[in-house]
Amino acid sequence: MSRLLLLRPPSIFSKFAYSAAVTMPLGLAYLAASLLEAGHEVEVIDALGEAVNHIGISYSPTVQYRGLSTPSIIARVTALAAMRKIDAIGITTMFSQDWPHIEDLINALHSHLPNLPILLGGEHATAAADYILENCTAVSCIALGEGEQTIVEYAEYLAGHKSISEVSGIVCRHNAEILRMPPRQRMRNPDDIPWPAWHLFNLEPYFSTGEGMGVERGRSMPLLATRGCPYQCTFCSSPTMWTTRYVMRSVVNVVDEIAYYMQTYDVSNIDFFDLTAIIKREWTINFAQELKRRGIKVTWQLPSGTRSEAMDNEVLREMASAGCTNVTYSPESGSTRTLSVIKKKVKLLRLYDSIRHAKKNGIFVKCNLIIGFPKENRWDMLQSVWAAIYFAFLGVDDTGIYPYSPYPGSELYDYLRRTGAIAKMDRAYFQRLMTFMDLTQIANYCEDVGAKEIGFYRLFGMCMFYGLSYLFHPSRILRSIRNYKQHKSDTIFEERLFGVLRRYMLTKASP
Repeated sequence: MSRLLLLRPPSIFSKFAYSAAVTMPLGLAYLAASLLEAGHEVEVIDALGEAVNHIGISYSPTVQYRGLSTPSIIARVTALAAMRKIDAIGITTMFSQDWPHIEDLINALHSHLPNLPILLGGEHATAAADYILENCTAVSCIALGEGEQTIVEYAEYLAGHKSISEVSGIVCRHNAEILRMPPRQRMRNPDDIPWPAWHLFNLEPYFSTGEGMGVERGRSMPLLATRGCPYQCTFCSSPTMWTTRYVMRSVVNVVDEIAYYMQTYDVSNIDFFDLTAIIKREWTINFAQELKRRGIKVTWQLPSGTRSEAMDNEVLREMASAGCTNVTYSPESGSTRTLSVIKKKVKLLRLYDSIRHAKKNGIFVKCNLIIGFPKENRWDMLQSVWAAIYFAFLGVDDTGIYPYSPYPGSELYDYLRRTGAIAKMDRAYFQRLMTFMDLTQIANYCEDVGAKEIGFYRLFGMCMFYGLSYLFHPSRILRSIRNYKQHKSDTIFEERLFGVLRRYMLTKASP
């Protein structure tokens, strides 16, 4: 038996970010559940959830963190180590823009507890494993990709039941050498993965804050119905993390989990965190019908973006009747040329039809667009701006226009490294990734259009969308005022606006 500490670092964001969702540590909860099922002991530190009302300055005056400070985390870990409750620390590193803060935290932990191995996992750790091991000597090991089986085998190695060479899917530092073990195959049946071990975490701060990935509709829990994505968009690191293997849980297993959360945590809303939630229409219809058959009254939403192909009028009608309130589409571009270049298999006319059906069935709709891809030209971007304006005519409730950000592990990132547009990974590069959610600056990687022009298109497109939306639907203004007073939201715009106001108040209150 081994004893592992699983650590979720604070949330990192630009001082001027308009979106910084406060989400539960779903990945860590899954890892904890697998460790417990295998007979190991688990301690957790959720640095965000345990100090959700504290905002401090990170490694730069324009970079903030939300959660426990590094000295507070070190004190907690040191106390656990003194009681001999941990054999190693596992740290999740999902987002590349968080890395400088996490690296400083790791180095501080290592300086206080040099004999305690540090294991990293997550999307950034998988995509940048070689860079991390070369530049952060405090890291002992990195788990690549899907981590539940890997962390269990690593725990067995710590307990002396395996050699390090028997742990698949890792890159590690061993006897002054860097060892890369054979890759791990994806899990065959996602129903075999134990549900997240939420009993180890204090979830009340998340319920009371209400600043999750989706809109605020009461006590919300995150849930995964699928794993992976079968597509190969060039701007996405998912193929590196998950491969292109897409697996779906059974409808009964998913609905059982929802029912358990409602009974155990008094949950009233589910946020699906899936990379691509809806691909097979038959599964979606069966899921909606199973909720209704059991009489489960819960709202649910798809806040992270999904595809339109399988969401026709029949599917959306079933979804709405079973409690679906919000859907996010991710067409990424209004230009068919750009869609082809970035390998985004979206048919815009079908997308527009799906949006009409969603609105007809009373579902709130958000659409995501990205401009500034390396090979885009001015006309491509103007087509995306026009798409945003057209969304307003269709009755779409939210539209985000984001500047392109090159994430490690994606095909476009590799292209930019080859061409020299990204000279190296450093703190300046990681900080530039934060402009994705910052209206005050643009980190430009487009070869034909400048940063200021891209910034203008972004602001113009979003202003036109929201101006027309409120012009066509003036009642939305009164709804937003009412929702703010009632601590709820119907749209992502409302949720992010209210979140900015809360963070501003917290920043003023923090020492």
